[in-house]
Amino acid sequence: MKKFTFGCWMLLVFSMLACRKEDQAPGFDMIYQQQFTIPAGIGVFQVHHFYLKNIPTRYEQSLTEHGKTNEDVTGIITAQATLNGIFGDANLNYIDQVSLRVYDEANPNDYVEIAYRQPVPLEPGNSLPLIPSLADFKRFLTGPRFSMDVVFWLRNSTGQDTDLRLDLQVKATY
Repeated sequence: MKKFTFGCWMLLVFSMLACRKEDQAPGFDMIYQQQFTIPAGIGVFQVHHFYLKNIPTRYEQSLTEHGKTNEDVTGIITAQATLNGIFGDANLNYIDQVSLRVYDEANPNDYVEIAYRQPVPLEPGNSLPLIPSLADFKRFLTGPRFSMDVVFWLRNSTGQDTDLRLDLQVKATY
């Protein structure tokens, strides 16, 4: 029994040592917040797109702040994405799936999915964290502006207007 307990403790210690913060790629974060409204009465038989256009990237400013050049940055990936009710009273239980896509307004058919949630929990409440994808979307954020498409598949019709804020944190790695 003592050997088993000792073995469990050793396994726990080694697993804790394996998870080090230094294993993450170095980089800097860029944060974007956008607000939009899901209107009342939209139905379940359509896919709903909410386009957030002309968002300033502030990429050049971030590079200057961190003393890096565009060539130093190897990629830009999603660190965290969340949909939050602005007033704290949103009930997002009518959402079945969400896809967050980044695109260039000059070519909306060329996009990259940077976060998603499929399926959405039955009772997500006021906040819905999205799952970051591993896709690199540096080519969309190196310019002065970019656009996002928040795509919803619904399980129920919406009963009232829902004011949402998208909180997006991306990481530029070097």
